[in-house]
Amino acid sequence: MMDDNSSAPVPLPAPGREVELKLLVDGGSAERFLAAELLATPQDRQSIRTIYYDTVDADLRAAGFILRVRAAGGAFKQTVKAAGSQTAGLFARPEWEQTVPGPAPMIDDTTPLKIFLGARLSALAPVFEVRVERRTWLIEEGEATCELVLDCGSVIAGDRSTPVCEFELELRSGPARSLFDLARRIDAIAPVRPGLLTKAERGFRLLGPAREVTRSEKPDLSPDMTSAVAFQRIAAACIRQFGLNEALIDPTFPDALHQARIGLRRLRSAMKVHKAMLADERFAAISADLAWLAGVLGHARDLDVVARHLDDAALAQARSAAYDTVRVELASDRTRRLLLDLSEWLSTGAWLTRPETATLRQEPVRDSSAAILSRLRKKVRKAGRNLTELSDEDRHTVRKTAKKLRYTAEFFAPLFDDKRGRRRRGAFFAAIEQFQDHLGALNDMANLPSTLEGIGIAPPADLAPDPERRKAMLDAAEAAHSDLSDTKAFWR
Repeated sequence: MMDDNSSAPVPLPAPGREVELKLLVDGGSAERFLAAELLATPQDRQSIRTIYYDTVDADLRAAGFILRVRAAGGAFKQTVKAAGSQTAGLFARPEWEQTVPGPAPMIDDTTPLKIFLGARLSALAPVFEVRVERRTWLIEEGEATCELVLDCGSVIAGDRSTPVCEFELELRSGPARSLFDLARRIDAIAPVRPGLLTKAERGFRLLGPAREVTRSEKPDLSPDMTSAVAFQRIAAACIRQFGLNEALIDPTFPDALHQARIGLRRLRSAMKVHKAMLADERFAAISADLAWLAGVLGHARDLDVVARHLDDAALAQARSAAYDTVRVELASDRTRRLLLDLSEWLSTGAWLTRPETATLRQEPVRDSSAAILSRLRKKVRKAGRNLTELSDEDRHTVRKTAKKLRYTAEFFAPLFDDKRGRRRRGAFFAAIEQFQDHLGALNDMANLPSTLEGIGIAPPADLAPDPERRKAMLDAAEAAHSDLSDTKAFWR
């Protein structure tokens, strides 16, 4: 049975690891799926109520634990999960389960919670609950056996709630591609997309601000990890940043679109720097679709930037129309197919088994990352020479290369965590951020008039480029490039 740690995309399974896939579906589509009778009557159907516990100060969550008690069929099961990075490596078991007499938790010496909470145990209280109607099928799909679960219900925290309706697919035996074959059969009836939030995460989000962007998260990498697994974890972190912000995109909340776009840019950068390892028959098509999706968000983002400088009715109308286009395209079949294809490719794509790239896949990520970062740094150094003499387009190319270097450095920085690495890391990121800030300001200055002209608005005189200011900005960017070039690499 799947648990609250499942997420998309499916990571590369270790030997003996179960392969799982979570798919979101709206309530109406789920009803159509059930009415279509694609499957036989569920082998099991039950109402489940799960209560999550923590202190008012969220001490358990801060320590990397989840505590829940699940009620189903008249029985109560308590689960403690060591779910956070803080607990990684501390325990041989990541999960402790036991039957309890009722909905209240029992904290004893069989779990590590007493060690972490001590006297704060008395402060444990319900913080939110999940109520779902669960249907379960066991399915023969080609050469595989899959378990399919449909959960529909609500996550409730005080007076706030959010609906939850999702399929969870677990591969019991057979090839992992069968899981995606089943997902596409479901999608043909009930449109789905990979799920990124666990039920526990949904509950914790209800306890926080109504709208909060998700910024880039550090992928969980270790120096001896293979390059293939490291890339999968990097990609999963990027997809999560995109997906969690995508759900919040609205013209009244431009930061959500900005962060969703950054998630896509980071993913595309990761794919480009790993192209030699990833190239297979699907790489080009997936890369092209990701570029298309980034472009869909790009126009609205350009108008968001202009709106910071200009209050204009025609601009507001164009911006509203751009957001309408974004909403339509994000809900389109093309986007849904892309997200499912991407998840499948990351998990089971041919790139994982091509003999000619086996050495690249198995290389320790600390070695491969150092080589990648050195190549990118060399490109930025070379491309940024004589920066003041470059055209706006060529400077924008330098800016994109610098972004790729920064994103890649952020992915791999935790691998170089010795004293020297940390010291050099701080200086490197300060230098590259300064360089990017200057190039970003120059890019905005260059693009603002053309963006306005593209929607039929004559640029106001006060937004016209000032030659003296532009020269000062160019000089500052060139100085920042020199500083970056002189900064020592933290990966050496």
